[in-house]
Amino acid sequence: DDAHDSQLQRYEKSLQELKVLFVQKHGHDIDDVDEDGCVWIKTAGCSVMEKLEEKLAEVKCLYHEKFGADAGLEDDAYDSQLQSYEKSLQELKVLFVQKHGHDIDDVDEDGCVWIKTAGCSVMETLDEKLAEVKC
Repeated sequence: DDAHDSQLQRYEKSLQELKVLFVQKHGHDIDDVDEDGCVWIKTAGCSVMEKLEEKLAEVKCLYHEKFGADAGLEDDAYDSQLQSYEKSLQELKVLFVQKHGHDIDDVDEDGCVWIKTAGCSVMETLDEKLAEVKC
């Protein structure tokens, strides 16, 4: 019975070491992965869309303060402004990736991040590592 307990403790220690290596390699805990291999990352606070809507409201207020009117632009000016906004949006997307490590388009309407991975699933990789430890 002591031999069994000792072996179990070694397996548990190896499992903890594998979990640490997993976090170092993938940047998230194995417990954040569901049975389908999808990563669920919990975030707190406002969603990205809520923050962008707040910023848009701020910009509209600043525009009104500076020009004394709402942002009602002529067609040519509108197209030019739209191109400027699209460029700014692309720059914001780049900054978002730099800050959060994933694309804003990977966030669904509930604020959940969907990350695509290729190759072996997390569970397959862990099963291989566990088989190595058992041998």
